[in-house]
Amino acid sequence: MTAACSAPVTTSRHDPRSQAGLWPGARRLAASLALVLGLVATAPLPAWAREPAPPAADQLEPLNSRFRALYKERTQAVVEALPLVLVVQNSTITAVRGTHRRLYPVPLQRYNEARAVVHAALAFHGLMNQLVQADAAQAQWPRLEALIRDIRQAQLTLPNTTLSRSEKAAAAKVLESLRAAAQTALTQRQLSRDGVAGTLRKIEPQLADIALSVGRAHAGNMLEVLDRVRADATAEEWQNAVAVVTGPMTPRRNNLETAVVAAALGAEHLGTRIFYTENIFSVDGALSYLQTVIGDQELSQNVFNDPQRMWEDLFAPVSRELVGRDFYSVLGGD
Repeated sequence: MTAACSAPVTTSRHDPRSQAGLWPGARRLAASLALVLGLVATAPLPAWAREPAPPAADQLEPLNSRFRALYKERTQAVVEALPLVLVVQNSTITAVRGTHRRLYPVPLQRYNEARAVVHAALAFHGLMNQLVQADAAQAQWPRLEALIRDIRQAQLTLPNTTLSRSEKAAAAKVLESLRAAAQTALTQRQLSRDGVAGTLRKIEPQLADIALSVGRAHAGNMLEVLDRVRADATAEEWQNAVAVVTGPMTPRRNNLETAVVAAALGAEHLGTRIFYTENIFSVDGALSYLQTVIGDQELSQNVFNDPQRMWEDLFAPVSRELVGRDFYSVLGGD
């Protein structure tokens, strides 16, 4: 009896006492530890211990870049699928078919010679008005002396140019008027805005005559080059040709190169197949511009069933609410 009472108690994993509560405190302790360890491993840090999440805009920007890249790939494909693109510069017309380019030079000697005469008037305007602003004692008179020498050199070179007889006569009057006015100002060490403007107004008729005559000649040269481009193109290519004219900002109104292309392709295509690029002067720049225009045209058709919708601002309805009508902010306010 005593031996039985003193015998050690043993259990096994099959002993129902070990599963049914022989050690209930140990089981609760183990469960609590497991719970705590699990929370430590998975629970987020408290707000005060976490780094702030990046703004939504920062998170979206990489997505935006990838979205736009996919769209740009498509617009590039659209441009490369055009049968014929004409990039029109005053010195060259480049025919682009996919990735192939062919250059057609435009004769410019007469154009450049006349431009030098016209730019002499620009130089006179610029320097003389600068001198008007300066005190006579501090005016940079040596710069005026240099301008007079340059005008004189232009006068000596004029007879050797390819300008017509009437163009040379008009140019001679322009240069002499500029030289004489500059010399008078240098001698007297005195000039005025009214005097500068008076000289320039005096030569305006001659400048206009030169521009008309040389402009007609330049247009004729460009039309002859476009005739060669057309002879090298198929009928389908020419009928569907898209032209991009490169040039500076202000002369886009009644731009001569654009008018030449309109005369060749049809004035009805101005703004739909004939485009002008402001302050873009390279073939690659013109093609990039066209990529945007033609790519947006396809998008406009797919989304709005209107091929020109994306040629205006996406927020155009809001703009109409503010202004009360459609508008285009052109120079001069048409």
